[in-house]
Amino acid sequence: TVLLLQALAWGVLWGAQYVLKPTWQQSETQAQASQAQWDEAQAEQDDLTTYRSRFEQLKAAGLVGGDPRAAWVDDLLRTARDQGLQERLGFTLAPPETLAVDEAEAAGAQVKRHVLEYSLNRVHEVEALQFMQRFHQDHALIARPAACWLERPTPEGLTARCRVNFLHIDPAAAAVHNEAS
Repeated sequence: TVLLLQALAWGVLWGAQYVLKPTWQQSETQAQASQAQWDEAQAEQDDLTTYRSRFEQLKAAGLVGGDPRAAWVDDLLRTARDQGLQERLGFTLAPPETLAVDEAEAAGAQVKRHVLEYSLNRVHEVEALQFMQRFHQDHALIARPAACWLERPTPEGLTARCRVNFLHIDPAAAAVHNEAS
C-alpha cells in the first residue's frame, strides 16, 4: 500500500505541476513558435524581393503568360524593316511543342517550345550578321539560336537561314487546375 500511495502521490504532483505550469512558460513557447513562423515568412519575402526583378524581366520578354507569338513575328518584321530587308525575309513559326518539365508539371503549368525559322535572301554577309545579332539579342532572355547557315553565295548576295527556339511558360493550366480542386 505504501508503494501504491507513493505512486499515486507522484502522479498527483506531476499532474499538478503540469496543470499549474506558469503561464509565462506557455507564453514563451508560443513566442518561440511565432518567431520561427516569422523567420520563415521573412526568408520567403527576401526570396521574393531578390528574384522579383528577374521574374518581371522574363515576364516582360514573354516567357510567362499571354501569347507572345505575334510579338515575336512583329519583332522579326520590324527588325527586317529597320534594316531595309523586309522584301528579302521569309519565315515560318511552327506550332508550339509541349516539353516535359517535371517542375512545371508539378506547378500545373506547361512549358512550350516555339521554333521560328527565317531566311534572308540575296543579302551580304554583314547585313545578315547584323540582322541575326539584333534579332537574337532582342530576345536573348527567352530564345536561343539553334542553327544559322550562310549559303549559296552569288554576286547579288547569299542566303542566310536560321532556326531559333523560343521558350514560353503557360500558367493557364495552373488556373484550370486550381478551379477544378
